[in-house]
Order: sequence, then C-alpha cells, then structure tokens
Amino acid sequence: MVEIVVKYGGHISLATGRLEENFHLKGGTVTELVDQLDKKYPGFKEMFVPPQYGIMNMRTAIFLRRPGGPAQPILDPSFALQDGDCLLMW
Repeated sequence: MVEIVVKYGGHISLATGRLEENFHLKGGTVTELVDQLDKKYPGFKEMFVPPQYGIMNMRTAIFLRRPGGPAQPILDPSFALQDGDCLLMW
C-alpha cells in the first residue's frame, strides 16, 4: 500500500473542487491513481488520457516531488509511486 499526496492546480482544481487530498493505492502506479480519481470525479481520466489517443495528454501535466528530490514530470502512466510522494496534477 502506497500513501501519497495529490495537489490540483488550474482547471483540475475546478474539476475536483479541491486543492489537495491524500490517497492510498494498492499497486502504486499513476494509472491506478488516475483510474481511482476517475471513479471519484467522472471524466477525470479523459482530461489526462483522451480515449481517442490512449496516451497522456500534453495539455495537462503530472509532476512528482519525492522527499529530498527535485520536481520532475511524469510521462509514463505505469510509473511506480512511493510512500510520501507528492503529485501536482495540472
């Protein structure tokens, strides 16, 4: 089980009605997180992975900040998350 913090910026915060929330993930991948967010906020997945393309949308972004490390973009939806990760979805 992976515990992470997800922060929302720009239009994503308007879609969720939140700026931040905590998540517990079984597998700990970005795909699992986006699927979980889509269940909570219908249409969320389409903002990040449009069905007509099946790949990450370049109009949105996911940035990762690990404790003690610099922020970095996530481009691969199978990217493995770790306890304490903080993601900014924009």
